[in-house]
Amino acid sequence: MIAVLRAALAALALALSVTAAFAHDWEVTRLRGGVLQLVDGEWLKLERGGVVPDNRVIRTLANGHVEFQRGEEQVALAPNTQIQIFDKGGRKPFTTVRQYFGEVTIEAEVRNVQHFAVETPYLAAVVKGTKFVVTSGDDGAEVAVKRGHVFVEDHATHESVTVNVGQTASVGSDADGLSVSGRGAASLKIAKPKSSKKTDKTDKAPKPDDKPAKPEKPAKPEKSKPGVGVAVTVGPLDVDVSLNKPDKPDKPKLVDVTVGPLKLKL
Repeated sequence: MIAVLRAALAALALALSVTAAFAHDWEVTRLRGGVLQLVDGEWLKLERGGVVPDNRVIRTLANGHVEFQRGEEQVALAPNTQIQIFDKGGRKPFTTVRQYFGEVTIEAEVRNVQHFAVETPYLAAVVKGTKFVVTSGDDGAEVAVKRGHVFVEDHATHESVTVNVGQTASVGSDADGLSVSGRGAASLKIAKPKSSKKTDKTDKAPKPDDKPAKPEKPAKPEKSKPGVGVAVTVGPLDVDVSLNKPDKPDKPKLVDVTVGPLKLKL
């Protein structure tokens, strides 16, 4: 029983050490020229044999070359290159190289699942295990495959393609999408993203040829009422006044006035 417990503890310790090594142990195996690391906001010189912790920013100068290794995997930086390496351990370990600019060569261990990616401002390259070179600059980025296959996705258009040995996938700064060159590139099909935006018919904008709404009919004018008669008594005389509305609006109104035996029209 004690032997079984000791074996279990040993296996657990080994698993923890492997996870820790996966997360941090990128060792500097080759270095030439100026290579710097950003530590607490200050650029310090990187030395051969050093171990680079997770998220550490690394930069090569104009004459600098550096190669990191962890197990069978390698990350090599050409001159004038800046990167960060992020490692995720656990049951599904994943390594991401964030490439700000420059040229990076990757040799990723072959596995059955995608476990290694390079992220640039223009594209992402994801692999199960292969060797490839990623170049990134102000004008765009490209992925050249040296061994195996690489899945490449354009950040702007979300187009994607799997490129093979001898082929190069490129994305320009003009956001025109992915392009592939090299032998057999003409037979590759670039996958277009499916639009998820749906048009809401209830919020549909009117078309230019939509007919305008019909204007409301004006209210009918009221019919003319007959004149109103008023009888006025002035002293001994009876005055009968009739107000008659004219047939047409442009004629003046007529007033009938009767004073005793006389009848006047005013």
